[in-house]
This record gives sequence, C-alpha cells and structure tokens, in this order.
Amino acid sequence: MQIISESFTGLVGFLMPYVVEIVKSKLPKTKGRWLGYVLSYGICVLVGGISSLAEGAFDPENVLSAVGTGLIVSQGVYNLYFKPNGVDVRMQKILR
Repeated sequence: MQIISESFTGLVGFLMPYVVEIVKSKLPKTKGRWLGYVLSYGICVLVGGISSLAEGAFDPENVLSAVGTGLIVSQGVYNLYFKPNGVDVRMQKILR
C-alpha cells in the first residue's frame, strides 16, 4: 500500500508546477510569486495527509515523508524541465 501512496504523491508533485502556473496566471503578477510557494506547500501537506490516511498510518513520520516526496518531485520537475524549457512562459501566453 505504501508504494501506491508514494506513487500518488509523486504524480501530484509532477503535476503541481502546471497547476500552480494555471492559478498564478489568473492573479496579478505581484501576488503570483508568493502565492505559488504557498499553494505548492499547501498542496503537498494536503496530499501528504491524504496519502498517510489512505495508507492507514496517519502519523508525523508518514505525513512528513509524503510531504517531502511531493516537494522534491515538484521542485525537480520545475527546475529540471519546466523552467529551463520555457514551459511557464508558453503557458502564460496561452492562458492570458
């Protein structure tokens, strides 16, 4: 069961840069940057809790492990693919 919850957390982390960019595109530029961080960490905490509940072991160690997995995957995707390839700029042009 832990493999499924970690996979779910990793998948959400992979999709998170896209979700954050969609939300940021609907806001003024001054609020978009800090809200992206808050939204990213909030989603990771929520998914970590859901993942731990689904696993049947809702304790701080499991929650923090799932939150860490989501954050690492989302930051990896953002810094290694999303930003260098200009996906954020293309999404902004499409969504505005």
